[in-house]
Amino acid sequence: MSHDASVLLDLHQRLVQGDRVAPALLFQLLLEPLSREMKGDFPRTDPHLFCDGITDALLDLCSRPGQFDPARGVPLDRFLVQASWRNIRDLLRTEKRRKAREEKFAQGSADNVVALPRVVANTEETAATLQQQNHDLMNLLLNPIDRKILELKLAGIRATGEFAKVMGIEHLPAAQQRQEVKRAKNRIDVHLKRQVRD
Repeated sequence: MSHDASVLLDLHQRLVQGDRVAPALLFQLLLEPLSREMKGDFPRTDPHLFCDGITDALLDLCSRPGQFDPARGVPLDRFLVQASWRNIRDLLRTEKRRKAREEKFAQGSADNVVALPRVVANTEETAATLQQQNHDLMNLLLNPIDRKILELKLAGIRATGEFAKVMGIEHLPAAQQRQEVKRAKNRIDVHLKRQVRD
C-alpha cells in the first residue's frame, strides 16, 4: 500500500488543526487499501473483526492526531498499517479468550449447574429436568435484561446483534456492541457462579 507522502502529510496536518472534513477524507483514502492489506495478513479472519481493527486505528488517529510524528520517518499509511495490525491481533486474542471462557463456563454449567445424568432412558424426563434447571438459573438473575441474555445463551445464540437488540445498544458501532455484550455475559457468568457456590 503506497500513497503520495505529501498528500498524507497534508491530511495529517488538517487533522491536527481540527479540520472537520479531514477524517472523512482519511477514511475515503485509506480504508479500502488498509482492508486489502489486512486481508492478506489475516486471510481466514472474520471480515467484521479486521474491519473493526482498521476502523479503530483510523478513528484513534482522528481523535489523537498527535500520536503520529512525521519526524520519525514512518509514512502515515505505514503507521496506520501497524496500528491496524496491532488492533486486529488484540481483537483476535480477545476473541480467543472469550471463546475459551465461554467453553469453560459451558463445561462448568454442564458439570455443576445443569448437570444431567449421563444415561437417561426417558428423554421427556431429561427435557423436563433441563427446563427446570434453566428455570432455576433464570431465578438467580433479578434483572430482566440479564435473564434475556442468559435465555439467548442457553438457546445457543452466538450472534452479537441478537444480544445487542436485547440490551438496546444496536445503535452503537459493532466493536463497541461486541465489547458491551461480552462484558454483560461475563458479569452474568460471574454472578451465576457465585450464586451456585453459595
